Amino acid sequence: MTQADDLICAFERAAADARRAEEAYRKRAARRIEELARERATAYRRLNLIRAIANAVSGSTDAKKAAKAARAAVRRELDWDSETPRRKEVLDRLQPVFTFLAMGELPESSGEDGTPESAALTELRAFEDWYRTETGSDFYALFDRYMPETPRVDF
Repeated sequence: MTQADDLICAFERAAADARRAEEAYRKRAARRIEELARERATAYRRLNLIRAIANAVSGSTDAKKAAKAARAAVRRELDWDSETPRRKEVLDRLQPVFTFLAMGELPESSGEDGTPESAALTELRAFEDWYRTETGSDFYALFDRYMPETPRVDF
């Protein structure tokens, strides 16, 4: 084998190593991008849910009416036309969130890192944990709606 052949073999190994390193990096980056996209989607879904509940309960002085309005807002957000026993359980578990948001004044509790957080947030996190434990999936996955493709028709 000549010196040129040795050099070519070394460069072939280096090129193959570089390709493998790039492929591994691209896989890690793709997984991280997916993770960040899920976190973003959850954050916006949580924001929209709480915004809908807050809008529904704002200005209400009657706790029962506020709770009913909040339940209706969540049902609208989730596109639930009826209240099945399972859906009723979910809405019942969200009741403390409705209550604290309707109160206007937000009592504080300590978060996981010891910083103050609103009672509504504490209750929302407890609900999310319950839902994940109960169903094995994220509550905000309920906002994923399959939209069938519709044919495009030109007249």
